[in-house]
Amino acid sequence: MYILKKYFPVIVLIILTGCGISPRLTELREGAETAIENEDYTAALNYYEELIELQQSRNREVNGETWYHAGISAWETGEANKAIEYLVQAGRKEYTTESSLFVLSNAYREIDNLSLEISSLENYIDSHPNGEHIDEMRKYLFEAYIESRNYEAAMDLWTDLEEVAADDPEILESYLVLNKNQGLEQDARNISEKLLKMDSNNARALEYLGEHYFWKSENRYQEEMKAYEANRTTRQYRQLLTALDEINIEFRLSRDYFLRLWNQNPESRYATYLRNIHLRFGDDERADYYQRRIK
Repeated sequence: MYILKKYFPVIVLIILTGCGISPRLTELREGAETAIENEDYTAALNYYEELIELQQSRNREVNGETWYHAGISAWETGEANKAIEYLVQAGRKEYTTESSLFVLSNAYREIDNLSLEISSLENYIDSHPNGEHIDEMRKYLFEAYIESRNYEAAMDLWTDLEEVAADDPEILESYLVLNKNQGLEQDARNISEKLLKMDSNNARALEYLGEHYFWKSENRYQEEMKAYEANRTTRQYRQLLTALDEINIEFRLSRDYFLRLWNQNPESRYATYLRNIHLRFGDDERADYYQRRIK
């Protein structure tokens, strides 16, 4: 009885404190729900953050649903880092939804965390293969694989993208990069030509074709000159002249692609190619013109 009397004030205080917090928690939850219904995410975030702070200050567990709604509200108000923090907490409480994975992948992209973006995209695709945003998530994952140079995974994913990629220049540009890095030159040329039909000024396609025809011509030029130097006969010389006619046709193709790029954006690297092409043509005046524009 003495012990009960001794601790009675503390017990009463705990009970009163618990009773005092409950109406405020209810008020905050109702306010947050109303704010979300009205799409007032700034108010919703304020409600949820106060709710979380109040529960944590009383050593109460914050459930996954509260963390989730706080994360979504943070994302809607443009706070990517908070959205990530809160949605990760929701996941730890085993509250992960299609929306949370969608937002997480976008938030990681916004803060430029490529590895975690890839993880979120993979989780979305694996867990929601028929999700509302599945095509968009596959597209982003494909581009993320290309950026991270995970070409094998990108090639595997392409089969699921091919249909939706037909008229999407962004995906086709990434697919061009993939084929180029895999050494699939014919496919890369076909994609470049398709991109140019969609947009005659597509810089990635023009650059690929310009470089392709330059190096094809330059490598053959070196081979033919080496063969002639090793065997200076009339027959070999005629063969060299025939080869040079063919080589110059492709050098001109390369020149035309780089001229289009140069007219769009006079970059030093384009001037380098144009100088070298005009040197092969024996046009020193034009070669000097581009030489002066190389920085």
